[in-house]
Amino acid sequence: MKKFLFLIYLIPLITFSQKQIQGIVVDSKTKNALPFASIITNTGFGTLTDVDGKFSIQTKNAFNQIKISYIGYKSVTVPINLKDKFISVKLTTSVESLNEVLITAKENPALQIIRNTIKNKVRNDIEKSLNSFKFNTYNKILVTANPDSINGKIDSIFIIKKDGQKEFSKLDSSNFKFKKDIVKQHIYISEKVSEYKFQKGKKKKEVVLASRMAGLKQPIYELLALTFQDLSFYNEFYTLAGTKYTNPIANNALKQYNYKILDTINNGIGESIIIYFKPKEKKEILGIEGVLYIDTKQFAITKAIAELKGIVNVKATQNYTFKKDYKIWFPSDMNIVLRKGDNDENIALFGGTVKFSQSQKNDSIINTKGKNESDVTYFISKSVNSNISINKPVIVKSAASTIQFNDDAHKKSEEFWNSFRTDSITKRGETTYVFLDSVAEKEGVEKKINLARNILKGYYPTKYINLDLGKILNLNNYEGLRLGFGGETNSNFSNTFKIESYVAYGTKDKDFKYSFGVSTRLNKDTNTWFGVNFTNELKEAASLDFIKENNSFSPINPRNLNIDKFYNYKTVNAFLIHDIQPNLETKFQLSSGDYLPVFNYHYISSNKNLINYKLTTATLGLQYNPKNEYMNSPVGKLKIKNEFPQFTFQLTKSFEDVFNGDFDFTQLNLRVLHKINRIRKAKTTIMAEGGIVFGEAPISHLYNSTPNYTFKSPWVKRITFAGKNSFETMGYNEFISDKFAAIHVKHELTPFKISSKFKPQLSLITRAAIGDIENPQYHTGLLFKSLNKGYLESGLELNSLFKGFGVSSFYRYGDYKNNEWSDNLAVKLTYKLRLGF
Repeated sequence: MKKFLFLIYLIPLITFSQKQIQGIVVDSKTKNALPFASIITNTGFGTLTDVDGKFSIQTKNAFNQIKISYIGYKSVTVPINLKDKFISVKLTTSVESLNEVLITAKENPALQIIRNTIKNKVRNDIEKSLNSFKFNTYNKILVTANPDSINGKIDSIFIIKKDGQKEFSKLDSSNFKFKKDIVKQHIYISEKVSEYKFQKGKKKKEVVLASRMAGLKQPIYELLALTFQDLSFYNEFYTLAGTKYTNPIANNALKQYNYKILDTINNGIGESIIIYFKPKEKKEILGIEGVLYIDTKQFAITKAIAELKGIVNVKATQNYTFKKDYKIWFPSDMNIVLRKGDNDENIALFGGTVKFSQSQKNDSIINTKGKNESDVTYFISKSVNSNISINKPVIVKSAASTIQFNDDAHKKSEEFWNSFRTDSITKRGETTYVFLDSVAEKEGVEKKINLARNILKGYYPTKYINLDLGKILNLNNYEGLRLGFGGETNSNFSNTFKIESYVAYGTKDKDFKYSFGVSTRLNKDTNTWFGVNFTNELKEAASLDFIKENNSFSPINPRNLNIDKFYNYKTVNAFLIHDIQPNLETKFQLSSGDYLPVFNYHYISSNKNLINYKLTTATLGLQYNPKNEYMNSPVGKLKIKNEFPQFTFQLTKSFEDVFNGDFDFTQLNLRVLHKINRIRKAKTTIMAEGGIVFGEAPISHLYNSTPNYTFKSPWVKRITFAGKNSFETMGYNEFISDKFAAIHVKHELTPFKISSKFKPQLSLITRAAIGDIENPQYHTGLLFKSLNKGYLESGLELNSLFKGFGVSSFYRYGDYKNNEWSDNLAVKLTYKLRLGF
C-alpha cells in the first residue's frame, strides 16, 4: 500500500494554537485541486475546500491541527504552527479503495443516491409535504473587506526608462487609506426582518416587518425583491445571484450533471452522504457546481453548497435542521458570498452576463502594491430563520402580493431590531450606518433614486405631483405638434387619494384636449381603487383598445406621425380597479358621452343616420400575467418579476337608449404576448391578438389591424419610422373589420459584436392577419377593403446601428399583394430608446 504524502511549509517539533489559516488540497500526482475535501479542526470546526481545492478557516476557538479527508484518499492529520498562514497539502490516492469500488459497483454509486433524492422530493420539499408553515428571517447584507487581508503600507510607483533603469514617479496611498477606513467601518450594510407564510395551494408570501438600508430613510423596494438564492433546493431550477440554473436534483438533472461521492458524515440523527456535482458540458456561461449533503434514511438534503468560479466568484450555502415531530429537514440558514474571481469565465448575475474585458496595461509602469481594494472586497448576504411554526393555522390572503412591505418597516426601533437579530451589529456596522446616512443626505441620494424610478415609468417626480412625460410632446397628422402638461399626485400628497389631470393643445387643429379625475384607495392588499373622471380627447379610429393598458400617446412610438383618422370623445367615466390575484388585475368601467369622427365619416344603416353619436358602455378589462410577481410597498404596487406569457382580455357592452345611447353591441378583444429568451441575448417574441363585434357598431369600435404604411409619391416619402407590432406594408385604414385576428412573430438574433460599442442586432419578422366585416356599406365616406383573404408580410430589422437608430425592410405577399412591386416594399427607420439605467 502506498503511504499518503503531504507537504506543508514547516512541521515544528512543538505546535501552537491559532484561530485562522488558509490552504489548498491537491492530488499528489496530478497536482489537480480536490474540490470539497472535508476539513475539521481539533476543536470541532468543519469546512470544505471550494471548487479550486482552496479553504479558509477563521474561528473563535484556537486550534493546532486539522484533519483532511477525501473519498479515494486516506484521511490525514496536519499539525498547524502558529506562524502558518497558508499550507499546501498533497494527498496520495488509495489504490485498494479505488479498486474495491471498481470491482463491486456496476455504475457510479452516486447516481442511485441522486435518483432516490429525486424520487423523494415530494416527501422532503416543505412546500409540497407540509400543509402550512411560518417563520421569521433576519437578513444582513455587507459589502466589506477583512482588514488583515490589506497591506496598509504606502506604495511606490516607478517608471521604467529606455535604458531599463527604474525612476520613482509618485507614492500610492490608496491601500493605506482603504485599510484605515475599513478598520472603522464596512463599505455598505443593510438589514431586513421578514415573516414568511405558506398555505398549501397558494404562493409563499413574504411580509417585510423591518428594513434598514444605510444611507436611505426609505429602502429601495425593488432591491429587496432580488433573489440572491432560493429558499428551497427542491425546485426544478435553482436561482443563484438572480439567475436560474438547472437544479442538480431536477427531474432531468442526470443528463446535465456528473456526480461523485466525497464522504459520509454524522448529521445529528444519522448520516449524510456528501456528493459533488458538476456540469457535464462547459458552456459559454458558467454553470453551478457544488456539493449536496443527503440524508441516508430519507434521501433529504441536509446541506447544500453551490458555487460559480468565474470573473466573479459566487458561493451559496444552505443549512437544514431536522424537525423530529414532522420528520422533515427544514431550512435553517443560508448565505451567499460574491467576490472578485481569478479567471475570465463569463457568469450570469441577475439576468445579465458579466464578461471579462482586457484592460490596457502599461509595461513601463511598476506598482509595488500587491492587491487592490477590489481584490479583497466582498459581498455577503446571510439569512437565519427563527420562530419556525409547522402545520399550524396560517392564512395567506389570495389577493396579497408575493412580497408585502409594511408601511412602518423603515421606522422600527432599535429594541425591535434587537429582538430579531441573530447576528449583532458591531461597532463597524454602527459606524457604517452613521457615515453613509450623512453622505447620502448631503449628496441627495434618495432624490436621485426616486427620479430614476419614476422616469422609468414615464414620470418626473416633484414633491407632491408626478408629471407625465408622455403628455408633454407629440406629433400626428391631425393635431400637428401636440403640446401638453399633466400628471398625478404621489404618495407624499396621499397614499389613499389621487388626483389625475392633463391638458394638451394641437397646433394644427388649434383645439384643446383635457382630462380630470379623482380616485380613492379602498383596499391596499387588493390594490382596489374607485374613481371618476371627465375626458375630452382624441383616439385613433378602429384601433384595438384595452382599458388595462396605457393608451396615451407615446413620443417613443413614431407610428403616431402618420395617423390622421381620429375620433373625438367627451365622456364621463366611473371605474373600479381590483386585483383578484396579484397577477390577475381587473378594471370595470362605466362610460357615457359623445363621439365625433374628425374625418369624412357617416354611419347609415336601415334605422340609423349618424355623423356624431352617443355611447353608453360597460367595460370589463382583465390583465393576467400568471408568472409575474409583485410587491405591495408604501409607494404602491411594484412589479418585481416580469415573465411570459401575458394575457389581456376586454369585454365591452354598449347600451342603446341608456343615457341616450345610439348603439347596442358587444365587443370582445384579446391579446396574448409571449417572449422566449434564448442564449447570448437572442429572443423570440410571439403576439397573437384579435377581436369581434356582435351587433351594429360605429368606426370607433371596429378594427384596422394596426397599419403603418402610406402610399405617397415619390416612393422615398414612404420611408418613415417603423411602429411596434404594426403591419409595415399595410396602408392606413386600407382594411376595416368587425372581426379579425393577427399574429406577429419576431426572432432577434445574437447581436453581431463588431466592436465593444458597435453591436448591431438582426431580427427576422413575419406577420399575418385575417378578418371580415358584415355590413361594410353602413360606413360611408371611408374607402376600405375586407380582410377575408388573409394578409401576409415578412421582413428584417437591423437595429442599433447608430445611437439607437436602425433600419428595416418588409415585403407584402399573398392574396393582397399589389401589382406594382414597389407598393409591396416598405423600408423604415427603427429606434430603440435606451435610458442607460
